[in-house]
Amino acid sequence: MKLLLCVLGLGLFAPLGAAPLGAAQAWLQDGGESYEELRARELEGLVSRFREHAEWCKKKKLWLQRALAYEALLQFAPGDEEAHRGLGHKKQRDGSWTESKRAKPVDRSKRDLEEALARRVAISGPFVAALRALYEKREDELPAPVKDRIIADVIAVEPESEWARGLRFEVKREGAWVMMEVANTAERRAELIKLEKKTRGELEPAVEKGLTTLEEGLELSFTAALERGGVRLVGTVEEEELLECSENLRVARALLREHIGGQCAFSSDFTYFLLKNASEQATFLSQHPMVTDEDRKFLLSLESATLKGARHFGSWSDDAPRRLDSACRQGISNLLYNGHQVTSEHGWAFEGVGLYFTHKVTGTHLTWFVSPSRYMSARDDAAFREKLSKRDVDWLEEARILLKEEQLPNFFRVVGKNVNKLNTEDLLVCNAAVAFFVEGRPGVLPRILKKLGRGRTAHEVFLEELGMDLRQFDERLRRWLVETAD
Repeated sequence: MKLLLCVLGLGLFAPLGAAPLGAAQAWLQDGGESYEELRARELEGLVSRFREHAEWCKKKKLWLQRALAYEALLQFAPGDEEAHRGLGHKKQRDGSWTESKRAKPVDRSKRDLEEALARRVAISGPFVAALRALYEKREDELPAPVKDRIIADVIAVEPESEWARGLRFEVKREGAWVMMEVANTAERRAELIKLEKKTRGELEPAVEKGLTTLEEGLELSFTAALERGGVRLVGTVEEEELLECSENLRVARALLREHIGGQCAFSSDFTYFLLKNASEQATFLSQHPMVTDEDRKFLLSLESATLKGARHFGSWSDDAPRRLDSACRQGISNLLYNGHQVTSEHGWAFEGVGLYFTHKVTGTHLTWFVSPSRYMSARDDAAFREKLSKRDVDWLEEARILLKEEQLPNFFRVVGKNVNKLNTEDLLVCNAAVAFFVEGRPGVLPRILKKLGRGRTAHEVFLEELGMDLRQFDERLRRWLVETAD
């Protein structure tokens, strides 16, 4: 079942025991009660009621309900010794508490369970109602950290609160609350695979065409010139490779139109040249009228290139998988620009979309436009890049590894870079961010890219489209990586 997206203010991971915010009164405009004042007023009675409830549950042999009461109590009184001991925690010499291994408590009295649940609602009800009323009355004025604290407080005492969970974009899945993006991911990945196979299976084969006057003047012995669906392939490689490249480019267009925007299209007269080696590259660049003497030296240093005017493209590695990968990458870049005016200046989107969708089409990650790692030695960086180039390496898993090692760059530090400033580790963040949107938040990425292409800042766009700033998005992206690990 598809999960609908809602655009609400987001509450993210605020520690319940955090100290009161210093500027808490700043948002009060009519002398009303602040969050801190409300919390302090309600808290003493709340803590007392949870203690009493835990004792009542003990008498009724409702051990699970007793444990839940103590866990809620510790959210507001983290040093409460009675609650720690009731949960079987062990006190250390430094005064801290550690959990001990013990069986999950079980409620022994089913007869009293219904009453216990009703008591729990009565205990938390006034506190939840007061917080929710404050949030809804002052939603436009409350700073994001205060909103986060309110939502976290409500979930602490009422874990099943659909209101608070909705503000966190969480949904119930298999009996547990999870991020909406986590719940969406498995289904969306399967749909993407299905679309790729369906599109490829329905494609008409490209047909052979005659050479144009420009192509005849390139002084190369072309195997064939093939066309279909606005995509022209000309090359010296085997015709089978030309046919596969034509399919890849048309599949890529279908996937981008579905997930990035229906306006994604190739440039008119889109022509891709596939050449077998560097010798043919040199001939091609020396004879092509769109290549200036000034550009030729630079283009000779590349394995693939977009020629002036972005209508003709070429790849000339002596390795067929690299040619097919770079052709798909360049085709996606062309689609991305024509669809949203996104260029290499929008590094995370340019690289992320290119890498993610090229892999979905070709199964490879071989074409990158980035600098070496800032943290690794040249040798280690080369080894890491070689690892990332292998077909069976999962880039999301590699991002999780760096995250666990505290070496994954923050998205908010990557988002402002153009491709010349990105490094190897940044690539994993770019790829992960696009995966997050395509698989977890369908429909959002086209709007983000459209606004970025019109010159809006990422900070503005993420607040408008996601209800969170770049740091909050970074936290959610990292949590998504962890929670989709299996």
